[in-house]
Amino acid sequence: MNRYVQVRLVGWDGGCAIPRITCRRPQRRVRRPMRKMGCRAGLSLLEVMLAIAILGLSIAAMGELVRLGVRAAGETRELTKAQILCESKMSELAAGIVPLESVEQVPFELDPDWTWSVMVSPVDQEGLLMVQVMVEQVVDSGQQPVTFTLTRWMIDPALEQQIQEEEALLQQESGSSSGNAPSSGGAL
Repeated sequence: MNRYVQVRLVGWDGGCAIPRITCRRPQRRVRRPMRKMGCRAGLSLLEVMLAIAILGLSIAAMGELVRLGVRAAGETRELTKAQILCESKMSELAAGIVPLESVEQVPFELDPDWTWSVMVSPVDQEGLLMVQVMVEQVVDSGQQPVTFTLTRWMIDPALEQQIQEEEALLQQESGSSSGNAPSSGGAL
């Protein structure tokens, strides 16, 4: 067995050294591969330029995505505004605040950047009208305006008024006939 003996002095005892003896096997040297001269650890200029190019392209792509997102959010906001304006105008027509007749390109009183149009047409069913309200954004030439259209079937106001008049006449006739009849109860 090939052993290597090592003697070390571990202390001093009144003028005499205390030896410590250890036996070890000699360690083998591990040879590392020789590096080429001039080869350093780190990034080369080509790798840095490639990384900067990739970073620049990804920043440009993210910028385009943000631009598209902002544009879509603006279009959605304008479409929502058109829907609200259209529904409010249809409610005014249904409530009788605005007369039920066809009109074109009338600006809103509170928001002149938007116009409304109403198209009233009869349908196959007697006494019904198809009411179509269209709200359109006023934009400069060359831009695409935001439009929203709402269609609803409504009872013809002329027919509704005729029915109310007939009901009023029936109530008057029934009230006057009961007023002419002799009352059958009396005081004692």
